[in-house]
Amino acid sequence: MKWLRNVLILVVMSAALAAPAVTQAQVNVIQTNCSVVSIDPPQVRVTFAVLNLGPIPVCSIHFTPVTIGASNADSCRILECSNAPGWICQLTPGGGAFWHTLPGFPCIGQGQKHEPFDVILDPLYCCYRAEYDDPSGQIFFTDLVCFECDKPTDTRRATWGRLKMMYR
Repeated sequence: MKWLRNVLILVVMSAALAAPAVTQAQVNVIQTNCSVVSIDPPQVRVTFAVLNLGPIPVCSIHFTPVTIGASNADSCRILECSNAPGWICQLTPGGGAFWHTLPGFPCIGQGQKHEPFDVILDPLYCCYRAEYDDPSGQIFFTDLVCFECDKPTDTRRATWGRLKMMYR
C-alpha cells in the first residue's frame, strides 16, 4: 500500500510540474503577406511565420477550418500549402493542412521564428483551429488563427458606357 501512495504522490507532483509548462506555452502565427493567385475562381496566397515564445519546441502544426463571424469553414478550405525549409505540408480531409519537420531538421525552439509557410485559399476572412505538437507528437497548445485578405477583383477596360451599365 505504501508503494501505491508513493506512485500517487509521484503522479501528482509530475502533474503539478507539467501544469506550469502548459500554461507557459505560447505560439503565434503571424500573417506576413497576402497576394492574389487567381481572380476566377478568387484565390489568394497567404504567407505566415510561426513564432514560439514558450519553452516547448514546435515540431508540427495542424490547421482545421472553423466558422467564426464572417469566416465560413466550408469556403475556407486550404487548397495548397507550401513546404517551409525543413518542413513538409500535407492537405487534410475537411480542408485543413498539417505541417511537420523533416527527419534531421530541428523543431521551432523557444524564442525562434520559422518562415515562410504559406497556403492558397478562397479568401476574404478565414479562421483555423491551430494545434501545435511537441517532439513526442503530443498536442500541447491550441489557438485560433484568422487570415484576412482583400478579395481579388477583375479589372475591365473602362469606358463611360460600361461604367454607366454597372451602376444602373
